[in-house]
Amino acid sequence: MKKKNKVIAVQGFGYVGAVNAVNIAISKKFNNLKILCVEKKNLRTINIINQAKKGIFPHHSNDKNLIKNFKKLVQSRNFEFTFDKKKFKLADIILITINYDLKKIKKSKFSFLNGFKEVINNAKKNSLILIETTVPPGTCENLLKPILRRIEKKKKIRLFLSHAFERVTPGKNYLKSCRDTHRVYSGIDYKSKILCRNFLKKITNTKKYTITELENTTASETCKIIENSYRAVNIAFIDEWMKFCKEFNLNLFEIIDAIKKRNTHNNIMSPGLGVGGYCLTKDPIFGKISSNFFLKNKNISFPFSELALKVNKKMTGNSLNLIKEKFKKSLNNKKILIVGMAYKNDVGDLRNSPSLNLINQLKKLNPKLFFYDPLVSDQFKDIRKVEKINGFYDIVLLCVKHQSFKNFSFLKFNKMKKTIFFDSA
Repeated sequence: MKKKNKVIAVQGFGYVGAVNAVNIAISKKFNNLKILCVEKKNLRTINIINQAKKGIFPHHSNDKNLIKNFKKLVQSRNFEFTFDKKKFKLADIILITINYDLKKIKKSKFSFLNGFKEVINNAKKNSLILIETTVPPGTCENLLKPILRRIEKKKKIRLFLSHAFERVTPGKNYLKSCRDTHRVYSGIDYKSKILCRNFLKKITNTKKYTITELENTTASETCKIIENSYRAVNIAFIDEWMKFCKEFNLNLFEIIDAIKKRNTHNNIMSPGLGVGGYCLTKDPIFGKISSNFFLKNKNISFPFSELALKVNKKMTGNSLNLIKEKFKKSLNNKKILIVGMAYKNDVGDLRNSPSLNLINQLKKLNPKLFFYDPLVSDQFKDIRKVEKINGFYDIVLLCVKHQSFKNFSFLKFNKMKKTIFFDSA
């Protein structure tokens, strides 16, 4: 008798869901594995799924290994793409990787809960539901667990719920970062924890990286928020010293390099345009949101986390002020080239990109704007894309340090001798 396929479903085929699906599929620790990718149907996701069905990884990435593996997996028919939520009943394990946004927190909460209900209303008995989405601490215990228990009682089945936040690093080693990372998890009960740990062991390089169990799901949720809040604070911290060093005419980059010689301080950040992307721009505020949602004590404050977000939002404005000073505040008709549009190095992801924020501020000063970024295929109003850097520009702004820019010397262009260069990356 042919052994039945093990089915793992991924709800949400976005940046994180897609790469996680590939990481699971290439694991050699599963036998007869099938990956089910389930999306909510709209114009954006229809385009994503249509691309995926052709074997084209639907999100821009310069990870050649990811792109190659994805194509092979689709051709081997190990992947199925669907908008049918009833397909969840086929899955033994269901990963939830849908968004929990900050801009409209009440609407986002409602959308996330509806997505969760779609999963458990269609899940078969003894399924493991694994939350990878970053959520306000207390979400699993206070919101998801009661819903799950009601559905269990109604359907007379047993389901398991765990939380193990994603830890991925977008860039040229995106796929590798899914496997080569320390994972943290917990569950709402003993069996949920066991099932989650067994699953993580199959998709993580356990020879080099640890899998850490925390006491409960709220601890796991909090771990992710503190981790990202710490990084956001670290990035914001250096902004005040940039202003200080400017006034004293000091080379802050040289000072930071000297500090990094100490192993205890080698993660100090360099000055730049501020944070971007999906996580660091919102996660630091989730502690406050969690307190408002789930705690009677509303007086808990997060001054560092909240200030970090405020400072980061202002950092592009500080960079703009430096540019304006060089041109006596007049940028009218000046030719400005933006080098690097994505929110971070070696990705094509534009979500909350500081470069876009800077461009929006520059537009008000009426310059002629151009951008160069081989990883970004998007077109923008009032800013022209160039395929290579040549010709004359009054200002060149290095906003992102892609690997392909590493050995690039702007000074080799003779026509650029009068150009003013700003390194904001």
